[in-house]
Amino acid sequence: MPNAAQPIAVYAMCGLAFSGKSTAAKVIAGALGVALIVLDAINHERGLHGGDGLTIAQWEETSFMAMDRTRAFLKAGRSVVVDDTFSHRHLRDRCKGVAEETRARFVIIYIDTPLDVIQARRRQNEVNPTRDYLRDPVFDWHYKNFQYPTDDEPLVRIGSDQELTAWIAAEKAKSR
Repeated sequence: MPNAAQPIAVYAMCGLAFSGKSTAAKVIAGALGVALIVLDAINHERGLHGGDGLTIAQWEETSFMAMDRTRAFLKAGRSVVVDDTFSHRHLRDRCKGVAEETRARFVIIYIDTPLDVIQARRRQNEVNPTRDYLRDPVFDWHYKNFQYPTDDEPLVRIGSDQELTAWIAAEKAKSR
């Protein structure tokens, strides 16, 4: 359970595909020394490839698996970064519920990247793949149906590397 000296937290990465969430998640996990759960990795474990499009049932199963892993880390007293798009409010609420079960702090880290930058990254990835391909119809559906975080959610908006660095420094200061 959390204690005053080092509060346990769930950092839920949120943003469109190719916004830089995974890169930021790795930086956060390394800088804060916390666990990292990656939903794309869970899909790969299951033999699934999200870039081809998955059914809602497949994504739900992956989400529940990620929440089980999150819960286990929290119960062991470890903070965790959850790397997902968290593209729908109910997914963020589910993760928040897991945090609340263990009295962990819950923070949504929204990676706010302009669409033209995201599209350029997608096209660059087609030429020089650094991650799995994301078919256009899958991205288009994702973009059209994305439910952006609202003001009533515990949100940190990150729009640059400098903002991420400053936020990490502030997080480190909280645990001192």
